Amino acid sequence: MSDLVKREFDVLAPNGSNYLAWSLDAEILLASKDLLRTIKPKDDKDKSTPAEQAMALHILRHHLSTTRKNEYMTERNPKVLWDLLHERFEKIETVLLPRVKREWANLCFQDFKTVEDYNTALYGITTRMKLCGLKIKDKDLIEKTLSTFHPKLTYISRQYKNDNYEKYVYLSNAMQQDQGEDETIMQNHLSRPTGTVAPPEANATSFKNKNDIKGKGSQKDSNRMAPKANNFKKMEWKSKKKTPQGPKYGEQDQVLQVWNARTLVTHMQDT
Repeated sequence: MSDLVKREFDVLAPNGSNYLAWSLDAEILLASKDLLRTIKPKDDKDKSTPAEQAMALHILRHHLSTTRKNEYMTERNPKVLWDLLHERFEKIETVLLPRVKREWANLCFQDFKTVEDYNTALYGITTRMKLCGLKIKDKDLIEKTLSTFHPKLTYISRQYKNDNYEKYVYLSNAMQQDQGEDETIMQNHLSRPTGTVAPPEANATSFKNKNDIKGKGSQKDSNRMAPKANNFKKMEWKSKKKTPQGPKYGEQDQVLQVWNARTLVTHMQDT
C-alpha cells in the first residue's frame, strides 16, 4: 500500500549510487515535518516520541527500493536504519568522485546546441562534485565554458573574456541573450532570404482601393462636364448643313483635267 502513496523524492537505488542526494532529500523532508531529531538528535535529552519515530520510519522505508526494504525489514527504529544505511553507503563518494572528475574533464560547451542544455549538464556535474567534497568556484565555471568554445568561435570567447564576468550566472545570461538574438535574425532570414521580394501588404491593397474609388469619382465628374451624345450629334448635323462639303482631296485635279481637255477639243474644231 505504501507504493500507492506519492513519493516526495526518488527512492534509494539498490547499489546506493544516489545515496548522497537521497540522504540530503530525506533530511530536508524530515526537518520540514519536525522529525529530524528522530535520526539526528542534538543530545541525550532531545528525544522523540514513539509516534514521531513511527512517522520517520515510514518516510524512510517509503523511499527505499523493494530490495532494501526486505533487507531492513526487522529494523523498527528510524535512527538505527539511518545509521546502517550511512555506514553501508558513506564510502560511495570514493566511487563517484573519479566518475565525476571524468565528466568534468570531458565537458565541452561546443558539444551542446543551446546554452540551456549546457547549463543542465554543468550544474549536474558541479552538484555531484560538491556532494563528493569538491568545491567549484565561479571562475572555474567561467574558465571551463570559455575555453571549450568551437575553434571557429574563438573571437566570441575573447569578447566574453574582455567583459570580465565575476559570476558565471552573469555570463550565462549574456550568452542566452545573444543566442536569442541570433535565432531571431536567422528566423527573419529564413522567412525571406536576401534578394527576394516581399509579398504585398494590406496597406498596398487599401491604397489600390482608394485609387479605384478616386478614379470612379473623377469619371463621374468628367461625365457631368461632357455634353450628351444627342446634343453632340445635333451640333454636328448643323455644321454640315451650314457648310456643304466640297470635293474631296484629289477630285479637284480630276475635274480640272477634264475641263482642260474639253477646252482644247473645242478650240481645235473652231480652227
